[in-house]
Amino acid sequence: MQVRKFFAIVAVMAVLFFAVSCQKKEAEVTPSSGDMAPDFQLKDINGNTMTLSAFKGKVVMVEFWATWCPPCKELAPLLTGLYNKYKDRGFVMLSIVSSDEGETAVKTFIKEYKITYPVLLDNSGVARKYNVSGIPVSFIINKDGKIVNKHLGNTSDIIQVLTPEIEKLL
Repeated sequence: MQVRKFFAIVAVMAVLFFAVSCQKKEAEVTPSSGDMAPDFQLKDINGNTMTLSAFKGKVVMVEFWATWCPPCKELAPLLTGLYNKYKDRGFVMLSIVSSDEGETAVKTFIKEYKITYPVLLDNSGVARKYNVSGIPVSFIINKDGKIVNKHLGNTSDIIQVLTPEIEKLL
């Protein structure tokens, strides 16, 4: 009899645990196309504070990456070219890297890959707000602050995919 009670209690606890773990917390909801992009306030690599909301009225690409990530290394010069091509037409690129990387590693990466767009240090969980589960990942945000697309990883044709998206939004 006690064995049955034990197994019944274990079964009930398992069901409760499963039910609780299946609930999405607000911070875990993945922003998707049509959603307002979660705003943030971060310092760039030079200590200047930047917010996403400051760029309302511009097309913004928010890029999450890491210095140790091989696809991020391949993507960095391509994104620099894309940024340089459109920056004078109302396009903003905000690159976000975990502050755990360390400023020295990030500055070395910026110099090595000749990054010209702002690099922000995420020390406040912005990656969690965007539910980033893999890198590199890019969010394309329109002039109204809404997410219009998300791109995960680096593909051989990523610039050919991003260019018409950005052109259309500008």
